[in-house]
Parts: sequence; structure tokens; C-alpha cells
Amino acid sequence: MKGFTLIELSVVIVIIGLIIGGVLVGRDLIASAGIRAQVSQIEKYNATVHTFRTKYGGLPGDLTRADASGFGLYAITYAPYLANPGYGDNNGIINSRNASSTNLAGEPFMFWRQLSDAQIIDGAYGSLLNTAAECGTGGTAENFFPASKIGKGYVEANTAGNGVNYFLIVNLTSLGGCGAGGGAHSTNANALTAQEAYAIDSKIDNGLPGSGTVFAINGAANLNLYASWTTVSAVAGCVASSAYALTQTTQSCSLRFKFQ
Repeated sequence: MKGFTLIELSVVIVIIGLIIGGVLVGRDLIASAGIRAQVSQIEKYNATVHTFRTKYGGLPGDLTRADASGFGLYAITYAPYLANPGYGDNNGIINSRNASSTNLAGEPFMFWRQLSDAQIIDGAYGSLLNTAAECGTGGTAENFFPASKIGKGYVEANTAGNGVNYFLIVNLTSLGGCGAGGGAHSTNANALTAQEAYAIDSKIDNGLPGSGTVFAINGAANLNLYASWTTVSAVAGCVASSAYALTQTTQSCSLRFKFQ
């Protein structure tokens, strides 16, 4: 049986190399497209917040019950919570009801509902809000938060203890019941690899996890423990020696973006 000549084998090897190269290039192009889409999504939400504040005189989720109702937007209905922080107190920050809890409730959920009611974002969120506790029960994360454009996790809004509002890319693995404590989602996880976090950070900010307007945090930890905007998570696989651990490939990072 006649075998392949050296020329034929060379041609086959070249073709295989071209196929492998094309696959790798295609994968890189898809990854780059995801990064660009994620950056555009955060920029779009920043612009949306400006539009909302100009039109309604406050931040989404933070409007008082009277103002929200007057504009035809979602407003809390549970009387015992009306005086509580994190339930539409118009203090200029998107704060959760219980700052010491790993669960978010109140304004982080109302934020997306009021933007949906105002019809200035794509999608509709918050229709399943529990009006007795203003937190999410029933449904899935997609019912309450927009999915990130990079295809991993969701975009939330929250605040640091020093009053800095930020968007957050984090993965929600389950939604818990509200209960007496007003908890909302019970389990979080990191959504991004260090490489993805670095690529996003570099396009928006300075590519450093602990300075500027984009910070890396551990999304699997208590989201409300980051009392200072400058608090940086040292979670393994994400940050090492004040830089992104670019050799790591696990989903060990979450990012927060300061409102612009």
C-alpha cells in the first residue's frame, strides 16, 4: 500500500496548523468581544443612572416612597420598613437593609425594578419582588438582575460603607427566602477569572485591582463587609501582590465599578 510522500505529509501538517491557529484566533476574538460588550454594558448603565437622576431627582431604588409612587414607579408597601435605611430613604446611596448580612435586600433589588418601570433599560426586572420585605423570592436571578454581557454572573448595584455607589459583577448561585431579616440572595460566587477581570479593568480603569474606579473583590464573601471603597480582596486566584494573578484560570474574581 502506497504511503504519503513527504510533500503530502507537509501539506497535511500545514492544514492542521492552520485549523488549530484558526480555532485559537477565533477563541481569542470571542473572548475580546465579550470584554468589549461588558465594558459597554457598564458604561451604558452609568449613563442610565444619570438619565434617571436627571428625570426623577434621585437614584433608582433610593427614591422615597412618596416620590416613587408619584412618578408611577415601584415603591415599598411594608409600613414597618418605611423608616429603615435601605428602603427608599433618598440618602444618595444604594444601601442594603442589613449592612452586616451576607444577603442584600431593599434598594439593590428596587434599583433594577425602578429602572425597569422607567423603561430606560432593556429588560424587565423585579416583578417578583416580595412587597412585604422588598427582597427577591421565587424565580431566578434573571428575574431580579441583568446578566453580565461577558456571559458570567450578574450586574448588581450596592454601596460601600463610605457612601460610594458601585456596580458589581458577581455570580448568584441561589436566591434565598426573605424571612424576618430581609435577606435576599443567600449564596454568591465569583464570576470572573483574573485574566478577564484584568482585561475589563484595563479598558475602563488602570488595570490594577486596588486603585482607581474598578476594584477586585471576593464575591463569595460578605458583599457588605467592604466598608471602604479602597478595600481589596486578597482572595487566592484573583489578586497577588497588589496585581491580578494572571497565571490563574479559575473563576476567583468579582469586580465592582464606581458610579461615574
